[in-house]
Amino acid sequence: YQEKLMASNALALIKNYDIRVDGTDNFPSKFLINDAAIFSGKPLVHGGILRFDGQVLTILPKKSACYRCIFKSPPPPGVVPSCQEAGVLGALAGVIGTIQATEVLKLILNIGEPLANRLMRYDALQTGFREIRVRRNPNCPVCSDQPQITELIDYQQEVCQT
Repeated sequence: YQEKLMASNALALIKNYDIRVDGTDNFPSKFLINDAAIFSGKPLVHGGILRFDGQVLTILPKKSACYRCIFKSPPPPGVVPSCQEAGVLGALAGVIGTIQATEVLKLILNIGEPLANRLMRYDALQTGFREIRVRRNPNCPVCSDQPQITELIDYQQEVCQT
């Protein structure tokens, strides 16, 4: 039995975990997990993949940029293809997942420099990494000192028709 992650249960589902790891495949879940991590004050290691590209960002609430500092809100349904529609290079999930696991270990062991304020992008076709420096947005709707979003939100997810 798996309980669906929703605004009404997200905080309860994640409260017993010291670090959250996001490997979900849709924007509504990514934003919900980010917001829940910020509200709970616990670190989040974000990972995302699509086609041949992946990214990882470690979020330290009140210390680093969060997912919404970079991407303010989910794209409208249908604008970005889903993994199911666009496809994903299977090995890419392993690369990004391994980097996420490394980030978690660095946080647990308090060693190294986590990918906080650094969005690490991986291009599997060129076999190259690129680091993009990001900053905590003072006007972020969730993690700023005066947030506009103070409750978890369930965004609509477009369901693929086959």
